[in-house]
Amino acid sequence: MKRFLFVFFLLSSLFAADKILATIGATNITEADVKAYVDTLPAQYTQFYSTAEGQREILNRLVNNKLLAIEAKAQGYEKNPEVLKILENVKEDIMTDRYIRNSVADITVNDTEVSKYYEDNKAKFVQPEAVRASHILVDTEEELKTAQAELGKGRDFSDVAKEFSTDPGSAAQGGDLGFFTKGQMVEPFEQAAFALKKGETTKSAVKTQFGWHIIKATDRRAETQRPLNEIRQDIREALLQQKQTEKYNQLVETAKKKYPVNLK
Repeated sequence: MKRFLFVFFLLSSLFAADKILATIGATNITEADVKAYVDTLPAQYTQFYSTAEGQREILNRLVNNKLLAIEAKAQGYEKNPEVLKILENVKEDIMTDRYIRNSVADITVNDTEVSKYYEDNKAKFVQPEAVRASHILVDTEEELKTAQAELGKGRDFSDVAKEFSTDPGSAAQGGDLGFFTKGQMVEPFEQAAFALKKGETTKSAVKTQFGWHIIKATDRRAETQRPLNEIRQDIREALLQQKQTEKYNQLVETAKKKYPVNLK
């Protein structure tokens, strides 16, 4: 059956709120429809699709989808059993989601609760002692002697690391490993690094399963207690999630009492 479809693009109105961007018969596609589609996209795509060019592309997609939806309806897919089953499942999911959201909507966490949790759990918010170190990693004692000789000449540690270190992850950065805390490195390396003062280099090379290391401590950071103001929002969000989870479990248990479950 022939049907007359009139598609009229209003591209010049892409940035006007709720403006009609296209019409397909009696159906309108608005700027709000385009924005809603963009909001569903992964974050890495939103920048492009927020531009005029990107929104035009989205508009074309929406038009094409709507055209095919109209045709699918004309061919009876609206009453297709498989479609109806999927719609019923989606409806159930949406109802459940809205029920949960509405049930937890009034849950809040106040400043007193945040402060109490912080005081009761201060040990959780300690920033442990850390060392920033650079190293020169070599495979053999001969290579080790060569690197040590270069350092003995007064060459910069970073330059020697770039030239002689076999560590693919740090050589290009002059051997820099960044800050690390205890437990992050293999034990012999860790012990040697944490024994150094800022600016010191190991007098003897350290042997690990990776090879020979010459280690230099470039910075140190003492153990510190993170202040409440720095982590207040993190604590609030964690407590809120905890309360919401408790409410969810409460809803499930209440429902189980009303509607007995028999697992088979």
